[in-house]
Amino acid sequence: MMVEYWLAGKLGQVWLSVHKNLRSALGELPGECALVACGQRLPAGRLYRAQGFAARVWWRAGMAVCLLVFPVIGAMAAFSPGRIGTDVAVSLISGLGCLAGVAMLQMTLLSFRSGQIRLYLLKAGPQAANEPLPAGSLGLPKRWDFWAMLVIGVVGFGILLYAGTRTAHGG
Repeated sequence: MMVEYWLAGKLGQVWLSVHKNLRSALGELPGECALVACGQRLPAGRLYRAQGFAARVWWRAGMAVCLLVFPVIGAMAAFSPGRIGTDVAVSLISGLGCLAGVAMLQMTLLSFRSGQIRLYLLKAGPQAANEPLPAGSLGLPKRWDFWAMLVIGVVGFGILLYAGTRTAHGG
C-alpha cells in the first residue's frame, strides 16, 4: 500500500465533495489514486494525472493544516490561558506546523515524480501515454516515498524543536 496515494484519494474525495463543480473534470482521480496506492501499474498518461491530482491534494491538506493555526492563536488571544494553556497552544501549533511540513514534502515528491512523467511523455511522444512507464523510471512511485518524506519531515521538525529549546534556555 502506498500511503500517500491512499490518503490523497480519500482527501481528494472530500475536496471534490466540497467543490462539486470540479467533479466532472476530476471525479475519477481519487479512484486512480486508489489504484496507484494498491500497486497497479497505470499507463503513463493516467499515472501523470493521478500524481498531479495527489500533489494538489497534499498542497491543499498542508494549507488547511496551516489555517488551523489561526483559531488556536485566536483562542489564545481571547482567553489568556496562562502558562499551561500557552504551552499546550504552542505545542499544538508546533504539531500543526510539523503536519503541514510533511504534507508539503509529500507534495514536493509527487510533483517531482509527475514532472518526470511529463518529461518522459514529451520525449516519447503521445503514443507513450497509453503504455506503462519503463522500469526504473524516476516517475514511478516507490513504496518507501511516503515514509521517507515522513521521516525527513519529523527529523527536520525535531532538529528545529531541539535548536529552539536550546536557544530558549540559554544553551
